[in-house]
Amino acid sequence: MEYNLKIFTQISADNNNDSIEATYPCKYSLQDGNHRLKYTDDEAGFTVVKISPECDIEIRRKNSFTILLKKDFTHSTDCETPYGSIPMSFTLLEASHTLSEEGGTVEYTSRVHIDGKPQTNKVTMLLIPDERNEKEND
Repeated sequence: MEYNLKIFTQISADNNNDSIEATYPCKYSLQDGNHRLKYTDDEAGFTVVKISPECDIEIRRKNSFTILLKKDFTHSTDCETPYGSIPMSFTLLEASHTLSEEGGTVEYTSRVHIDGKPQTNKVTMLLIPDERNEKEND
């Protein structure tokens, strides 16, 4: 089954708020209890989001970096950009999901430090079955 993945991100930093919204064609699978969302992000390229039964989240971006979001754990990495390497760290504050083959949501809030500057990211991912593909295959 084909899906669309709508991603809503709310970023809060220094009393400034910003929102980003994007939609991508997506593939969903459930393997060994782990939910996987696969899509191609315009900036980061091919991306795989893996959600474990404990609601740990791993975001692998083929053309840039991997983000590990786990409770009581801070993941630090460097993001390579055309302007040089930028240090980043991620700490999961809360996470939940209702994913299944029928669709669902992933919601998480994380504390992010980008080049030492803190921000809070609240992300909602909506996995929506692509009904157009369903009707074409009937």
